[in-house]
Amino acid sequence: MRPLLLAIPLVALATSAFALPKYTSTKMTCAQVQETIRAHGAVILTYPSERLRGHMLYDTYVSSRQFCRPGEITDRVSVPSRDLRFCRVLTCKPDREQMREQQQRDQQPNDPTHGLL
Repeated sequence: MRPLLLAIPLVALATSAFALPKYTSTKMTCAQVQETIRAHGAVILTYPSERLRGHMLYDTYVSSRQFCRPGEITDRVSVPSRDLRFCRVLTCKPDREQMREQQQRDQQPNDPTHGLL
C-alpha cells in the first residue's frame, strides 16, 4: 500500500509536466497568439464558435512540424484573435500522401516471386 501512495504524486507530477498550456485566442492580438505558439512550441487555443452561440471551440496549434505526431504534417489554418478575424497559425493533420503510400505497400504481396510468371 505504501509504494502505491508514493507513486500517485509522481504520476500526477509527470502528467502535469506534459500538459499543454491553454489560451483564449480572442483575448490576445494575432501577434501575441503567434508569439505564444512560437514560445511554447504547442498550445491549446480556445475561441467562441461563430455558428453555435455560447459554444467554445478548441484545438492544438504548433510552431512547426516537430511538434506533430509521427505521420502528421502541418497545415495553415486561422483562428480569431482580438484584432483579426483570421489569424494565421499552424495545426497538425494526417499526412494523406504517407497514408496512401503505406496502404499501397500493405496491399502488395510479400512473396518476392509474385508476378514473375
